[in-house]
Amino acid sequence: MSASRIISIETGVPAHQYGQPEVLDYFLALQGESRRERAVRAIFEKAGVGMRHMAVERDYFNQPRSTQARNDLYMAEAVPLGQAVISAGLAHSGFKSADIDDLIVVSCTGFSIPGLDLQLAGALKMRPDLHRACILGMGCYGAFPGMRRASEAVKANPGSLAMMLSIELCSLHMQFDQSSENVVSTALFSDGAAMVLIGDEAAASRVQGTLGPRIIDARTHCDYSTLDQMSFTVTDTGFRMYLSSYVPDLLAAQVGGFVDGLLAANGLQRADVRHWGIHPGSSKIVDLVQTQLGLADQQVEASHNVLYNYGNMSSATILFVLDTIQRCDHPEVDDYGVLLAFGPGLTMEGMLVQW
Repeated sequence: MSASRIISIETGVPAHQYGQPEVLDYFLALQGESRRERAVRAIFEKAGVGMRHMAVERDYFNQPRSTQARNDLYMAEAVPLGQAVISAGLAHSGFKSADIDDLIVVSCTGFSIPGLDLQLAGALKMRPDLHRACILGMGCYGAFPGMRRASEAVKANPGSLAMMLSIELCSLHMQFDQSSENVVSTALFSDGAAMVLIGDEAAASRVQGTLGPRIIDARTHCDYSTLDQMSFTVTDTGFRMYLSSYVPDLLAAQVGGFVDGLLAANGLQRADVRHWGIHPGSSKIVDLVQTQLGLADQQVEASHNVLYNYGNMSSATILFVLDTIQRCDHPEVDDYGVLLAFGPGLTMEGMLVQW
């Protein structure tokens, strides 16, 4: 059975863009007088984020917003953003929406029935026999089960095309208390969407232009003893992120063995891998993973660049990293790459790819 291939990748962001100092000043202004201002500023400045795109204007939070209001806005903003990203990705690949056999939508920042899958399929005039699936609530690693689902669909139906869209509007759930965990989340999270179009070699042969890598293998690992270290909880005022300060160290301690297992199963070692796409959950996570895996600065540059220019867009972020590697690092034929993401669980997801 032939490997599936990423035929096309496309990213997109909402229109509102803010520098990190603007978000910091707004966050502090809503606090009023605070003895923690110096600590808050330090967290924002060390986050590794330079600017972010958001679905909301800053003054949206000048008054309290209920979970329903935030979720209604999620649907109003997610549909056109998702439609634009999918349309651009299809245009670059040369395929049409009617060519898509499977659509998988990944998100953890909003929910509705009928969901984004149905609304996007209708807006894009996809076929009525389209296979659909939604992967909800998995957090920053959600793109990996989405890509696996797309790859499995293509392998089960040779010649078919599967599309996966990851879309997250984290800014809708901004909270304004000064707990350390909330300040860290507010300093990092942002909005964005990305799609990948996946097919087999027969489908890929119909594409004019540059192709993405083949998906060789994937692996996941969850440490069930750390479920309380990262969470995203529904409250009356949106979803509340909890991110323990221990998360980077917990992940770094396990990532070496995890990666080596993925590579060994395919007869490879770390030195065989040229391209590394690490989900930039924070600059500290990227730095610790770099140290544990013995990577050069250049091999984590794409991750730091995405974090600086876009922030942490939850599940969509790793696809921004892959897109940056594809455009800026110019992978050569037969180059190997490893993609990594981390999230609630604590869960590690890894994917071995080859150009």
